Amino acid sequence: MKKNMVPLLGIAFVVAVICTGVFYGLFAGRLHSKPADLGQSIVVAARALDRGTVLTAADLQVSQVKGSLAGGYSKVSDAVGETLLEPLGANEPLLQRRVASRDPKASGAGAGISSGMRAVSIRVAESSGLMNLIHDGSRVDVQVASERTGTPQLRTILQNMEVLRVSPQLESAGNGRPAIPIITLLVPAQSADVIALADTGARIRLALRNPLDDGTLQRHAIGLASLFEGAAAYTASNASPAPVVAHPAGRVIQLHVQVLGASPAALGELTSKLAASNDSGSLPVAPFRTGADASELVRKLEQAHELEVVSSKNLTAIAGETVSVHAAASPYQLRIQFSPAVDKSGQPSLRVAPEFSERRGSGVETRRFDAAVPQDASFLVKGLLEEQGDSGAAARLFPGHVWAGREFVVLVTARSANQLATSVPHSNRGQ
Repeated sequence: MKKNMVPLLGIAFVVAVICTGVFYGLFAGRLHSKPADLGQSIVVAARALDRGTVLTAADLQVSQVKGSLAGGYSKVSDAVGETLLEPLGANEPLLQRRVASRDPKASGAGAGISSGMRAVSIRVAESSGLMNLIHDGSRVDVQVASERTGTPQLRTILQNMEVLRVSPQLESAGNGRPAIPIITLLVPAQSADVIALADTGARIRLALRNPLDDGTLQRHAIGLASLFEGAAAYTASNASPAPVVAHPAGRVIQLHVQVLGASPAALGELTSKLAASNDSGSLPVAPFRTGADASELVRKLEQAHELEVVSSKNLTAIAGETVSVHAAASPYQLRIQFSPAVDKSGQPSLRVAPEFSERRGSGVETRRFDAAVPQDASFLVKGLLEEQGDSGAAARLFPGHVWAGREFVVLVTARSANQLATSVPHSNRGQ
């Protein structure tokens, strides 16, 4: 009988091996497989939120969704401070296209657009030859050509506008005609309607300018016939003297702009004189308190060798026009624009728009700010260039000065004209 058991044991062993292999193939592989994909972390509303809500951390929470959802936030901190453009239900994903941000670098709605500015796309069929030269950040003048009176006329309607985007795709003109280039410009809010109307009812041309050339001139419409008139003076040798224009008081502001290299102690002295409501550091433009003599304080700090006046410039700003100071040295560019305006209460004010650009990899990163200050005030522009203690940009923009241990600040003293009418030659403004 023992001899009969040997074959049976052999058969049982073979069957056991086969069963073990089958079991391992069917189940063991699953036991060692990776856990199932839990999906994507995304910020959702913690409760129902109304349009216009300024988001706080308590309004949001992180949830997991299956698959991939583009255009959302992965961290609550990234969305705090944004403003909802439309209502949001509880547990509904927060998407960047549904919020507005005051940060010009934000990727949501209004990205790259400072307060007081508008992004407007225009068709520039007659400037296709410039397309290879124009890029994001270029500066252009906008010309409008029309034949509404039966003869060709042209006028420059905007000067020194920034190109926000160059469309990678051209708009088809149809009927076999060449495609039309599309350019998006960053323009003041009061000019958005003008350029939109020109794009609708006329032909637009662009004139590319040197990015360091921020001069503007008073322009008038010219007709084709005037180009052939001997009395027309368009050359430098025959140019007519710049007109003298009378402006009512309050519409002309004299600006004294000083670039300062300040020690930490000097910066502390200057900051201590700023208006308390503007001393939060959220914006780089901060006016001095009423009664504070900023010019005298700068003089004393300079005598104590705590501060150096690196550069000084006088400007005249007129309502409806913009003047600026700028400095550039690769890879940096600094510009501060000034334009008289009227605030929401109807009081005259001065709009100040500082911006600082530097190259980041293959692109250009620009930080822009926008503020309004009283017309008759002194104010400080600070914290614009770099992180505290990093003087590399200041040394490149204003060489020949000691920047080690010094902070870059700009002091501006603004004074409106104190007469009922002041005559200001256009050719001298902003020079």
